[in-house]
Amino acid sequence: MSNALTIAAGGMNAAAQRLDVAATRVASLGVETAPDGSGSTLPPAATVDLSATALDLIEARTSFSLNAAVAHSADTMTKRTLDILA
Repeated sequence: MSNALTIAAGGMNAAAQRLDVAATRVASLGVETAPDGSGSTLPPAATVDLSATALDLIEARTSFSLNAAVAHSADTMTKRTLDILA
């Protein structure tokens, strides 16, 4: 595997992990348990930062897309190089 493909794959893995963390934060909103254990309560508005979480989701998606484009370009260059050498 070429260096570009290795780097792109690592970037895609990192973006997927960031996406997972941000998605977990969104999914956990409103799931806090009441102190008496009687059920779930909504968290105070001050603790919810949806704008930063949305930004994290967008950044992770963009990073994944860009790394996928790098992997595709590296694959295309490798194929062309093999065609030239063949």
